[in-house]
Amino acid sequence: MTARRIALLAAAATTAGLATGLTALAAPAGASTPSPSVCDKAPWEAAVQGRPAGFGAGSLTGDYLWHDKTGFHLRVTHVKHDKRAYSGEVHASAPMRMERVRLEKGDRVFLSHNRRTILFRFVNHGAIDGINFHTDCATKLTVSHLRVAGHRLATDHVYLGATKAHPAAIPFTVHRMPTPTT
Repeated sequence: MTARRIALLAAAATTAGLATGLTALAAPAGASTPSPSVCDKAPWEAAVQGRPAGFGAGSLTGDYLWHDKTGFHLRVTHVKHDKRAYSGEVHASAPMRMERVRLEKGDRVFLSHNRRTILFRFVNHGAIDGINFHTDCATKLTVSHLRVAGHRLATDHVYLGATKAHPAAIPFTVHRMPTPTT
């Protein structure tokens, strides 16, 4: 994903009269929204469960993605204190909500009008940049177009869940575990 793609999404949101800031868009009047307490708490596949062990500012270079009882968390960092831009896309099978985490001037994150796609570009200086997001009743989540400093991010620089597992390829999809029936 390029800065141009993010700019196009922002322009489309502005044209449609939507908020172009870094917050989630409100649901249309009269639309019912799923109860996050019901759907968002169901676990996802084991590979993404739990905060990565030892994760913090200056951890190994890359994108970190995990899920816990408060939702999904996406963070970027790298070992040095030089400037590196990370970008990518997250798409869910149902609407999402999101919150910014430690974003500074120059960082950009946009939630699409249908709230199913998040585009991000974080300019990182070795600290932590990211978002928290909730997938409500989504059954799958696809992460794609991951880049750092204009180059494709290698799978060994993507860390999933508590074990810091690497996806087999980018894009990759994770699935919600089925709810047991009684």
